[in-house]
Formats: sequence, structure tokens, C-alpha cells
Amino acid sequence: MIRYVAFLRAINVGGRRLKMDDLRGLFVEMGFGGVETFIASGNVIFDAAEPDATALERRIEAGLQTALGYQVDTFLRTPTELAAVAAKWPFSEADREPPYSFYVTFLPATPDNEAR
Repeated sequence: MIRYVAFLRAINVGGRRLKMDDLRGLFVEMGFGGVETFIASGNVIFDAAEPDATALERRIEAGLQTALGYQVDTFLRTPTELAAVAAKWPFSEADREPPYSFYVTFLPATPDNEAR
């Protein structure tokens, strides 16, 4: 089994309200194990046998579309991948001090030169 973290874009915005208990239940219904949610963020931690994260993202998106009736973009990362993101600090050390914040956004593909 592979441990994944699912980042679900805009699952609880625009008047949509999905309780985390219900979200966990949807992931269990899709056949995943060890399902946990992280506060009310819409982020889900789970285990799956599928090694192809892209195929798994599409499967989760389809399952959520069917259950909820709206598109939920899904981005999967393993704990190792997240640790690598957290370890990368592109700014000076002084920028680690409050009131500075560092935000990360995941994209579905590597942006081309024009987008960068």
C-alpha cells in the first residue's frame, strides 16, 4: 500500500458544505484504507495499492463528481514528496520569520515557459 495525501481544490466553497465525516466515508466507499481528514481543510490522507498517482487522481475526481455532483480537482502527493516540498525554501532565511508566510500550490502539469 502507498500512503497518499489528497489535496482537493474548492471542495467546500461557493455555498458547498461537505462534512469531513462524509468525505472520509466517500473515500472508504471508493475502496481506500487508513482514511483520515485533516481538520476541515478537505485534505484527505489515505492508503491505496495504485502506484499511478495520475490515474488515481482521475479515479477520485470521477468518484467525487458522481457522489457530489460537481468537479473537484484532485492533487495527490506522497509523504516523501511533501517532505521534499517542505524542505525547499526559495527565499532568504530572514523570510522564515513572522509575519512572513509561505504558500504552495499544486498544478496538474508542469507549466510551460509562457505560464512561468
